[in-house]
Amino acid sequence: MSRVQMPLALKPPRRPRFDNFVTGDNGALVATLKSGLEPGHWYFLAGPSGSGRSHLMSAVFADRAGQASARFIALADHRQWPLLEHTDAEWIVLDDIDRLAGDGKGELALFNALNRWRAERAGVVMSGRGRDRFDLPDLRSRLGQATRLTLNPLEERDLAELIVRLAEEHEVPLGRGVADYLLSRTTRNAGQLAGMVNRLADRALSERRTLSIPLVREMLGSQG
Repeated sequence: MSRVQMPLALKPPRRPRFDNFVTGDNGALVATLKSGLEPGHWYFLAGPSGSGRSHLMSAVFADRAGQASARFIALADHRQWPLLEHTDAEWIVLDDIDRLAGDGKGELALFNALNRWRAERAGVVMSGRGRDRFDLPDLRSRLGQATRLTLNPLEERDLAELIVRLAEEHEVPLGRGVADYLLSRTTRNAGQLAGMVNRLADRALSERRTLSIPLVREMLGSQG
């Protein structure tokens, strides 16, 4: 009677924290988010898609929640927009606020929430690509009151470090030359690159393989 081989248990999803964020040229910015936030003040983390904004917002939330009451709203998820109407805490973390831009009801909900949090002296940390795409002038004015922190995209050496770190976190062996091979054939967007490495690591673990150049070649070939 043949034995059924059970699949390997894969690693749990990566928990975004300050200590597993590849900083690159953003050392001062990360230090501000980690230990320089002042109660009652507002901050706006600006950066392109895939630059690590959501990772840092999750890290900020985890850090604030360990010290005071905190709430996190992921505005990339339309279903979370109504939370703006009744969420209150000492710290509010809003990820991807520019997803509301151009939506009249969404912009008004954010404007009203910011007014409420200002009256309550809540600290607010927001992220997005920018603050100029909103139609409501009063909202643009409100957002302009936040201290702007600009996130710089990672350089090639930092992206290579990201690949190595992700492989280590998955506890999968990384073959020689894989980082350079990936960087020469895939996007330099840190978010998309991390997604690719995570999928490669999961496949390597499930197939009991090294995360090697042949495996990368297979994965890229299957994606066309």
